[in-house]
Amino acid sequence: MSNGDFDKVLSVVVPTYNSENYLRTNLDSFCIDEIIDCIEVLIINDGSTDKSLSIAMEYEEKYPDTFRVISKENGGHGSGINYGIKYATGKYFKVVDSDDWVGREGIIKLVSALKNTDVDIVYSKFLWTFDNGTKDVKSFKVKAEFEEPFKGVEYGKEYKFDDIAGKTYIKMHNMTVKTDILKTNNIVIDEHLYYVDSEYILYPIPYADKIIFIEDVVYYYRIGRSGQSVGIDKMKTYEGHYDKVLESLCAFYDTLGKEVKCSEAKKNYIAGVVSRIIAGKVKVALSFPLALNKKEQIREFDKMLKCEYKEIYDANINKAVKILRKTDYMTFELMSLIYKAINKI
Repeated sequence: MSNGDFDKVLSVVVPTYNSENYLRTNLDSFCIDEIIDCIEVLIINDGSTDKSLSIAMEYEEKYPDTFRVISKENGGHGSGINYGIKYATGKYFKVVDSDDWVGREGIIKLVSALKNTDVDIVYSKFLWTFDNGTKDVKSFKVKAEFEEPFKGVEYGKEYKFDDIAGKTYIKMHNMTVKTDILKTNNIVIDEHLYYVDSEYILYPIPYADKIIFIEDVVYYYRIGRSGQSVGIDKMKTYEGHYDKVLESLCAFYDTLGKEVKCSEAKKNYIAGVVSRIIAGKVKVALSFPLALNKKEQIREFDKMLKCEYKEIYDANINKAVKILRKTDYMTFELMSLIYKAINKI
């Protein structure tokens, strides 16, 4: 199948901020003879103050037809994605964070799949990789969050998204999406905030008709490095960012079936993902000192959710949230102690 008017089959966007210790591993993973002419790698330099820009420029100079450096003022991860959407010229679009990387065989298989399909989303596998403090990423222990996207999946088969919406959960690391969906529907991610991956994975869903799943591991997601935004200490510090992203997601949900055409299956899928993010908010609340009285804040939020977003409230599958609701949050203190003990907080 031809790529039509597209110069490249895949645009990879690498939002980059002060990543000098990781960026070469990321960019080297795309320097593969079999695919380098088929992809573009947009390195969005988000106001870095270290050597990230000079490292990125080395790759642009060596491979000018593949790597492109775009520098901008600091605006956060969402801003990097927004710039990527603006400048991407490939048929498909994928985000790979600057401290992560792709596997050789996986990215070759992904590009091959993209050349031979016209679906809206391609789902590929990823592995958590646990940073052990060395620069030898091959020595990192790895773990799959999901062994398969859903039971009985047929890899390479075109599915209607609505038919599998209740079976699967697509994370940023899994997702490759048609660039045209992002551009045509003016998808914009919140800037100057952490935790906006959830916006990126949900905003295209109403427009996705078909999806395929490929068996290959493409993405290697680094876990455990110092200062990582998904660490519980960082999540406590930036609790307000998490809340603002949830506000944006709830506002987005309000548009579904109104300003934004959306099937019931897709709407239910989106409600389920937002409910997972809310469970993360509860986890952060449990990690705070009890004296800060996060229990009442969470209970009031939950009441609001039940009143204004009943579908999201009902979509919860998290056991801790179920227990808290069943006991009207009377078990909050006990669960907080247990959570802190398990996670050594």
